[in-house]
Amino acid sequence: MENINFQKSNWDELLDLTTAYFTELGYKNDSFFYSNIFDNESYKIILDDVPCGFFSLGTSWENEKMLYAFYITPDKRGISDKILDDLLEKMDIQAAFVVSNDHHFVSLAFEKMNALGTGFEMQAYNFVYGKPSREAEYSMEHLFEVQPDEYETMNSLTEGQWDGCFGDPDFFFYAIRHEGKTLGYGAYGKMKYNDKYVDVGNFTLPEHRQKGVGRSLIINISKLVIKQGLIPAAGCWYGNKNSIMTLKSSGFIPENRLFKVKFK
Repeated sequence: MENINFQKSNWDELLDLTTAYFTELGYKNDSFFYSNIFDNESYKIILDDVPCGFFSLGTSWENEKMLYAFYITPDKRGISDKILDDLLEKMDIQAAFVVSNDHHFVSLAFEKMNALGTGFEMQAYNFVYGKPSREAEYSMEHLFEVQPDEYETMNSLTEGQWDGCFGDPDFFFYAIRHEGKTLGYGAYGKMKYNDKYVDVGNFTLPEHRQKGVGRSLIINISKLVIKQGLIPAAGCWYGNKNSIMTLKSSGFIPENRLFKVKFK
C-alpha cells in the first residue's frame, strides 16, 4: 500500500516540478492563472518518501478551501486518483481551478465531480497570439510609454486594474494618445517561471470606447513584445463580452478555458 504525504514547501524548492508542469501545459496561460498559483501556499506531494508532485492551496473569494494547481509526475499517474482523493479528504478541499490545457487534472477533477454529483462554473478564457486581420486604428506613433509620475493617475483611471504592479520591473505601461488626449492604457508583464510568454492587457477610458482604442493597445503592445522574441498571451473573464470581442478582433485566439470545479 502506497504511503502518501503532503509537505508544506516553498515555490523555489519546487522549481523542477513547476518547470515540468508548465512545460507540459505549454506555458499558454495568463497572469491571472499564474498569480493564483504562486500567491497561494505550495505543498510537495510525497509518495513512499519520494517527491512526485505538488499542489497550490488557498482560499477562494467565496471563502472555500481551493486547489489552484495539482501536478503529478507522469510515472506516478497510475495512482493520481488515489492521491487526489486523499488530498481532498485530508485538506477538506471544496473546489479547484482547472485549466483546459492541463489534461491530466481536467480528467481527474471532472471524474471526481461526476462521482460526487457536484458541478462546475466557467471562469475565464486564456488567449494566445494570432495575427490581426486588419491594422490598428491608432498606429504605433500614438503609443507612448507611461512614466512613473503618471502611475497614480493611470491607476485611478483604470480602476486599479494594475494595482500593485506599478514599480514592478517586470511590468511595462503604455498609453494611446491622440490630439493631446489620453484615450486608454495598456501594459505587458512578464510572468513568474514563464520566460516564453508575457501577459498583455488594456483599459479604454469610458468616453473613448468603441473607437478601436483597445484593439490598438493590444496590437501595438503585442508588436513590442514580439520584437523581444517573446509571445503575447491574454486572459479575460468568461462573461466579459466586450473584452472577448476586443481580443478576438486583435487576432488573439481563445485556446484555453479556466473552470472552477466544485467538490462540495
